[in-house]
Formats: sequence, structure tokens, C-alpha cells
Amino acid sequence: MIRKWLGLFFALTLAVVVAGCGSEEPPAAPTDPNVGGYPGKIAPDFTLTTMSGQTVTLSELRGQRIFLNFWASWCPPCKKEMPDLQQMSRDYEGKVVVYGVNATSEDTVEKAQELVGRLALTFPHLMDVEGTVKRDYRALSLPVSVTIGPDGRVIDRYDGQLSHEQMKAMFDRLTLAP
Repeated sequence: MIRKWLGLFFALTLAVVVAGCGSEEPPAAPTDPNVGGYPGKIAPDFTLTTMSGQTVTLSELRGQRIFLNFWASWCPPCKKEMPDLQQMSRDYEGKVVVYGVNATSEDTVEKAQELVGRLALTFPHLMDVEGTVKRDYRALSLPVSVTIGPDGRVIDRYDGQLSHEQMKAMFDRLTLAP
């Protein structure tokens, strides 16, 4: 009997770890079938402010290659992939614009800033205070990484922690996008 309970406990623990850092928030109903955070769809537009106070509007970046990474300071997989994302932001500088999108509606500005400082992250981090961008991109668990081509369409999406190789492959596909 104890083995059965231990097996069940192990299976549930593994399921939580594999799922990543989840959220209780239900997905928003799609309003336009051509828009969404999925490959081939037009990336949902947004205007957010960086930690340094700069306003960023996605549609104004049209023509550039964008890598978005949705994260929170309390999310262990998010923290684990940040050093690789920092390295990619340097390796692909001038080719890809990298933005962290902090799920501030589920985090705090202070904790997010502390993590960015502690990890010495130099790429800009957008503060999704209302949670609307996370909702529009249907980022139900964290981290979520989305690449957007110069035409404003999503090229790749990955839900969960990226390995270094997976992240590099996303950056490489993004740089080849027409």
C-alpha cells in the first residue's frame, strides 16, 4: 500500500515539474483566428514599459526579428534558462531583438528587478502588469518563448524551459526568416 501511495506521489510530482510553472488563469477566447502567439499567426500587438521606463510597442518593431521570453521571478525553469538567453542576446546582437516579458501580474516589480540584477541580464525586460500580453499569447505556464519574424508573424513557440540547443535552434530559424 505504501508503495502505491509513493508511486502516486512521485507521478504527481513529476507531472508538476514537467508542466513548468503553471497559472490558474484560463485562456482568453480568441477574437481573431489570424492572431495569436502560435506559429504562422500574426503576433498580438502590445505596448509595455521596460524596467527602465522605456515604452515598447511591438508593431513599431515591424521589420525586425524579435525573441520574446515570458517569465516570472518565482519560476525555477525561467531562472535556469536566463543565462542562455543572456548569451544568445549577445551572440545575436544586431540580428535579433530580445525582450523578457515579466508576468508582473503574478510577480512583483521588486522581485523581478532583483532577479534581473542578480543574474546581470542586459536585455530589456517588459513589465506585463495587467497580464494582458501573457493572456493574448496564451502563456498559461511559464516560461514561454516566442519568435516573431520581420513580417510580424510568429515563427516558433516553445512552452517550457528551453535547453541551450533548443534556444539556439530557435534563434537560427529566426535569423533565416524572410
